[in-house]
Amino acid sequence: MEKENKKDIVVITGASAGLGRAIAKEFASHGARVALLARGKGRLEAAKKEIEEMGGEALTFSVDVANAEQLDAVASQVEEKWGPIDVWVNNAMVGVLSPVKEMKPEEYKRVTEVNYLGQVYSTLAALKRMLPRDRGSIVLVGSALAYRGIPLQSAYCASKHAVQGFFDSLRTELLHDKSNVRVTMPQLPAMNTPQFD
Repeated sequence: MEKENKKDIVVITGASAGLGRAIAKEFASHGARVALLARGKGRLEAAKKEIEEMGGEALTFSVDVANAEQLDAVASQVEEKWGPIDVWVNNAMVGVLSPVKEMKPEEYKRVTEVNYLGQVYSTLAALKRMLPRDRGSIVLVGSALAYRGIPLQSAYCASKHAVQGFFDSLRTELLHDKSNVRVTMPQLPAMNTPQFD
């Protein structure tokens, strides 16, 4: 009797639209089971339907990545349902297009919570499960703006600079520990996504 091929278990934040949805569909097209995380229930269900129409499997979770407890609970639910998480993609983001002089403190706070702390909290949830198994991959979705601040996007640029610093520290620690958990941070260019809506 042939052994059944194991399907990768993938968690994607910001999976309901734009890049996150495209990432989810790409993993599903290669047979992965995909856990879709985002705030908007309608878009989540639409993304799940697209994956199922492709013959894939998806779970949806309406969560705020700025809430560490919610992310940890989702990770537990995914593993209870499907087994160990193989890949975690941190893609959720928000932005505010505005000159610094017109930005409000709460706007900086929210962008930082989602774009930076959301990636940190998601990574912690993934590491909690991957490190004891000594396997797994974590993707922190970056931006060319992690290296260069531009006008009208100070909060976004600052958050991506912060993610880059976090990534560098984490990567160095994993290398030092000779861990088989992998981490990467692709730095993406501007893309035509719902970000600008």
